[in-house]
Amino acid sequence: AMVTGGDITPEYARDDYNLNLSGDALRKAFQDLINEANEVVKRGLPVKIYFLKREEALKIPGIVKLAEREPPPGDEWRIVEIEGIDVQADGGPHVANTREIGEVVFMKSESKGKDKKRVYYTVKP
Repeated sequence: AMVTGGDITPEYARDDYNLNLSGDALRKAFQDLINEANEVVKRGLPVKIYFLKREEALKIPGIVKLAEREPPPGDEWRIVEIEGIDVQADGGPHVANTREIGEVVFMKSESKGKDKKRVYYTVKP
């Protein structure tokens, strides 16, 4: 699924995905995602941040995970990588190690229309 939006507040975060699921299947998919995230957190993996020229970054499969959006402009992209887990162009703040996140807690999921699903979650230290 591709990310279609998101928001982070001091109390919770939400992510939107283009996903064709509903009801229990949707809740299970998001709960599985949260469980997988918690496994990554527990492993205490380093989060690397570096810059690549646009043409080099575009050679990396899945480097841009935003649906219905053009890749970011600019000749140089900021890349965030959790080795063996994920690598993507991202300009937001990040931890240096996944263990800094704490426990990711599922709050709720909802449908925002056909193939538009939202998950809310928070973290506990």
